[in-house]
Amino acid sequence: MIERQATEGRPFRATLLGAFVTSVGLGLTLPFTFVYLNGVLGLPLPVAGFAVAAAAVLALGATAAGGVLADRIGLGRVAVLGLVGQAAGTLVLASAGEPVMGVTGLAVLSMGNSLVWPSLNGLVTYQVPSQRRSRAFALRFGVMNAGLGIGSLIAAATVSTSRPSSFHLVYALDGATTAVFALILLFGIRSTAGWASHQHRADAAVPTTYRSVLRDRSFVAYLAVLLALAIFGSSQAEGPWAAFVALIPGGSGQVIGLAFAANTAAIIVLQLPMERWTRRLRRSRLLVLCALAGAVAWVLTGTASLPGLPAAASGTMLVLSLGVFGLGETLLSPVINAMPNAMAPDRLRGRYNALNSATYPVSKFIGPPLAGVLLGGGAPGLWVGVVTLGMLLTAGGAVLLGRQLTTAVEHP
Repeated sequence: MIERQATEGRPFRATLLGAFVTSVGLGLTLPFTFVYLNGVLGLPLPVAGFAVAAAAVLALGATAAGGVLADRIGLGRVAVLGLVGQAAGTLVLASAGEPVMGVTGLAVLSMGNSLVWPSLNGLVTYQVPSQRRSRAFALRFGVMNAGLGIGSLIAAATVSTSRPSSFHLVYALDGATTAVFALILLFGIRSTAGWASHQHRADAAVPTTYRSVLRDRSFVAYLAVLLALAIFGSSQAEGPWAAFVALIPGGSGQVIGLAFAANTAAIIVLQLPMERWTRRLRRSRLLVLCALAGAVAWVLTGTASLPGLPAAASGTMLVLSLGVFGLGETLLSPVINAMPNAMAPDRLRGRYNALNSATYPVSKFIGPPLAGVLLGGGAPGLWVGVVTLGMLLTAGGAVLLGRQLTTAVEHP
């Protein structure tokens, strides 16, 4: 049984430490992908957009392959392999002097990253007892956001398009922190449960394929809800939201920056208290509350765009909207990785986590293009209505999901 192998000692602490270290490095570079490709490497913006989309396609394929590989050779080994690939891609980006090398580094980085997080999510199942996994995932999410915030602050003070060397420096540091994470895992969790593959003699005759996973109707329904949350939630917050704000009188670069700072602060401050306060709630109810928080955030955004509203009031609402969205993210983090691992049998754990992680890149193919059509159609307020309605429908889907989940999955 997993519970007999689980421990909250060295393996989980090593994973948590590594996640913090690499998130600081990621925070140094995360906001600057397009700026680096265009402003430093000279790639035209449309081509840069295509390169990022192509990297996402490669990442999606690598995610599927990584799920199979994790079930065959072990979650820990695949996580280290992915970190090595991610570090190599980032260091190629850091040393790039022309577009082809930069795009190659981006592709390698994306594929490596797509191997890392599904494997790490599965590893937590072996490192933490089932009744504490929701808190473990929430703690890791909070720690990572703290690291991202630190990295972003450092980048804001050091990076400048007038100094291309500053970009090379932060990408080199990002690659170095990823390599450190690989070493932490290699020495911190090697030979522990989940590092290598497990033999499942009783299930030897049971197929271990993605088709077997997709026969789990509850898991497929969960994936549908999670994908909808990403399409109408995170994929809108990470780009389209700022584009909408730029179109309204109260919007400015300063307001956008403050809003994203409020989002990060809400996650850092509220993550662990929220996990504790909601611990007795069913997991499907947390999905409902997350969707409703997203709907409230988009309503606040739409209200901030009303004509005649003072600039100060509009700016305050915009900052508050992403703070509320961050609150919704704290409700999602105890569920998004714990629920699929509660459903997954050991022999398919890698594939379950791979499909769970695949919802994010898939949402990138749907959410931003949808927003582009709505925002560019001459009536940007329509974007607010569509994404708000999407979040409300997602909340209804989460209610229906809760009716088919078992008690073991719903309650940690």
